[in-house]
Amino acid sequence: MPTEPNTGMELPYKGQPGYDEAKAQFPELYAAEEQGMMEGGAPPEGMPGDEGPDDMAADPAMMQAPAAPMPSKPYSMNAVKTLLKELNKVLDAFSGQDIPDIEIDFASKGAKLEGPLPPELFATLAAIAETLRLLGEDFVDKHGFDPQSMMTDADLRKVTASLKKMGKDKKLIDAMQAPADMGAAAEMDMQGGAEPSILDENEQELAAAMG
Repeated sequence: MPTEPNTGMELPYKGQPGYDEAKAQFPELYAAEEQGMMEGGAPPEGMPGDEGPDDMAADPAMMQAPAAPMPSKPYSMNAVKTLLKELNKVLDAFSGQDIPDIEIDFASKGAKLEGPLPPELFATLAAIAETLRLLGEDFVDKHGFDPQSMMTDADLRKVTASLKKMGKDKKLIDAMQAPADMGAAAEMDMQGGAEPSILDENEQELAAAMG
């Protein structure tokens, strides 16, 4: 966006109030701006009149959410619902309290789920898998799983069994609830600013989404 050379104030774009007056007063600034755009410069974000598929960016949180894989064949609703039930149990165990369950209104009413796992279910599983990685190799070796490899009912049952074991692992539960030590906190901060209680933020987001 062109700026007024004396004050540094941003000047209006075409379609904004005061555009004609500003262009008449500073024609050389607008000429330079238009020349830059013609040479391949992208128009600044939010410029009126340039909305298109690339400008209609998705919510950053949604863009960061992992995408669930397409199953090799449709999942059975029984396997999916059993996985969801066990996930809600382990989230209660990790938080140390009875938090609101993740509730999903499945579009599929038959015995099979059409398409991948629902985003809220898959994203929570991915967050748990990542948290295990941050907690260390011991927990990964004992409970780790790859959400992207969940392609069949058998894969869902394996993860369900892992969740059930996690809910009974006192060391893991303590690690989820206890503040990280200073060394681990510093390492996590470098990797993305994790909060001291590793799963706290995810639980708060889930609670807010369901509230």
